[in-house]
Amino acid sequence: MKERRKAGRGSFVVSVLGGLLCVMMLWGGTCLAAEDARQDKKQVFDIGAQLLSSEGSTYDIQLTLCNQGEDWEGTVRVQMDVSYDALSCAYDTAIALPQGSTKQFVVRIPVRSIEDQDAAVKVSLLDQKGRAAEKSFKRLLLDGADALFMGILSDSYPLLTYLDMGGESVYYGGIEYPVQLMELDQDNLSDSLSYLNYLVIDDYNTSILPDTALDRIRQWVDDGGMLIVGTGEHAEDTLGGLEFLDIECIRVNGPGEGAYTAAYGTGLEQLSLAELKDATGRYYTEPESLIMVSSWGDGAVEVVPYALSELGQPDLAVAGWESCVWQLLQNANGYVSILNNYRSQYETDYIIRGIFRSFGNGSSNLNFGVLKWIVVLYVIFVGPVLYLILRAVRKRDWYWGAVPVTVIVGILLVYFAGRGFEVVNTRVYSVTVEKLSGQEAGDTPGGSNVTYLHCYDAGYREWGLRLAERFGYAGPVFGNYFYGNTDDKYRYHISREGDRVSLGMDPERGFEDAYFLTETSQKMETGSISCDLEASAKWGITGTVRNETSRDFLYFAVIADNVLYVYENLPAGETRTLEEAVYTSRQQSYDTVVEAYRHDYMSSYDRDHRGRRRDYDTIAALGTGIWEVFSREQPGGTVIIGVTKDWEKAVDDDCSETAYGCLYAVQ
Repeated sequence: MKERRKAGRGSFVVSVLGGLLCVMMLWGGTCLAAEDARQDKKQVFDIGAQLLSSEGSTYDIQLTLCNQGEDWEGTVRVQMDVSYDALSCAYDTAIALPQGSTKQFVVRIPVRSIEDQDAAVKVSLLDQKGRAAEKSFKRLLLDGADALFMGILSDSYPLLTYLDMGGESVYYGGIEYPVQLMELDQDNLSDSLSYLNYLVIDDYNTSILPDTALDRIRQWVDDGGMLIVGTGEHAEDTLGGLEFLDIECIRVNGPGEGAYTAAYGTGLEQLSLAELKDATGRYYTEPESLIMVSSWGDGAVEVVPYALSELGQPDLAVAGWESCVWQLLQNANGYVSILNNYRSQYETDYIIRGIFRSFGNGSSNLNFGVLKWIVVLYVIFVGPVLYLILRAVRKRDWYWGAVPVTVIVGILLVYFAGRGFEVVNTRVYSVTVEKLSGQEAGDTPGGSNVTYLHCYDAGYREWGLRLAERFGYAGPVFGNYFYGNTDDKYRYHISREGDRVSLGMDPERGFEDAYFLTETSQKMETGSISCDLEASAKWGITGTVRNETSRDFLYFAVIADNVLYVYENLPAGETRTLEEAVYTSRQQSYDTVVEAYRHDYMSSYDRDHRGRRRDYDTIAALGTGIWEVFSREQPGGTVIIGVTKDWEKAVDDDCSETAYGCLYAVQ
């Protein structure tokens, strides 16, 4: 309910109290005042936005809104403020702001729905009269980061200042940043790690560091930090306390000594080079530079055979040392899991989109066969056939009157026949991928259950669908496949009203495909899948797979030693003895397993080896599950994935949904 502002002292008190409340709520966060776009001076808003820590699969943006004017009711819209004619999904929340009130709420956006993390986030307040207020927040999704921080622990810090590359940028997570240096010592090391992206240890005796500091370094790398270690003539001291790296120094060769330096050819042979041994075989060694690099938890470790402080000597004639430093940092970036996730997002889009072209049959595979024959017969009948019939009954004079009648009859036939093929509601095909509990006591499933949705509508009109109650947020899957229109530059929209979330699109043509994802922590299946496998020279693998769930599997896949095997039909509660698979993909790496499935199996033939028409939707749903498992799980172990058509609907609205579920277990 709206009320008019009271004049006099009461209004003054309300305004003062409202302003004080806004200051208190927005203290320590990002808050900017936004004037009413209509300039009627009746509404004044304060808009604050802050990025909260999240699970890693979403950006959680906390909005704080203060209304210092009249009662207001409308929609708060969050979207990426892109300057090019591209993409942005509008995330809308219905809200009421009484006079003098302050409200806080969180908008959750899937990480995979954002293409450009560097884009500003625009917050708009919309009502029936238009845009009431608007403000943009730069680099909000980066938590305000404008540089990469590199800590340097060294007794030769002045010789390492070149590592900032004179202000040149480094590509990190899809964005370019300058590098900012921080000098470290034993006293400030542990407290500084939480601020760092890189830690460089060079020309420093790490043996003097306490165990707590060394444990802190190791944990920092596990959590996503990048550790770069220089060795050379200082190798023994620098590696002395870093025993957890499992790298041994065999010897140190002086400048130009031994065949070990022959690989360089850029002036690095002028340096003392350490011969290093990878004790566990976990590091990749670059052939040209002999740099050793490896992923380490969520972070990365990189060890170079020379002292970085020696490389920084002003009289050293090393060709292209600037590019050498840039490559050093990029090498570390390439082994950090979170950065690999950013890069693999494009691969995810490519593979999932290819699968979804088959999933649901798309808009190009609708069967208009009967309607087509009606049109063909009508065209034939209305001409010479009608004339011949009338001549045979000696009623040729009726021809010009019969033609309009047959036209009307033909139109009615086409109309009523076409109604059987019209998509009267939005069509939805959904696949939910859920990890089952492990087999050992205390083992719990990890991650949320992700649901992919392929939607389309026959009409050229905006549509929206309300998701089931178990889903708390959603976003588009393909950031670079939905394009902007009008001033707001959005076509996809996610809306929240109360606790319910809706998704939709404003299409530019009929049958325009839309791709969404959503997640929930709610478990929909409590059973398990187990297997007992052995290798077989004839079949590839033999043994048994047991379906201890309540779902019948139309198909199931087994991934063992990076080889994918696909089998048919495993009912609930039954055990299947494995024989020859309907499809086998013998590949060398985990990702090529998915690509081979998409190209070789999904796109192979219309009919299976028994002459039956292949169930493309189920095969595509299983392919979605295989890719999602690949993106979640580390290679290794045995994975069993079953696909079922008996699954709960993701949409609680007026639509036609076909829902699949992919259940998987790792052992």
